[in-house]
Amino acid sequence: MVYYKLVKKVIKILEDGESYSQKEITLKIGSINRAILTGYLRCLVDLEKIKSKNIGKAKSYSLIKNGVKK
Repeated sequence: MVYYKLVKKVIKILEDGESYSQKEITLKIGSINRAILTGYLRCLVDLEKIKSKNIGKAKSYSLIKNGVKK
């Protein structure tokens, strides 16, 4: 897998729905190491491209719409 295209894939997946868990994102992308995906998701959260929410033991990720966190 070419990892520089991963950010675009993650954002496209999150644009299609409201929020997804890491496992759901992994299934939609296909063959990817979940540890690598976790790093990318954390970076996107730090850059404020996406937001995360703790739901029990899992995290749910969603896109920040119009630059405003909800």
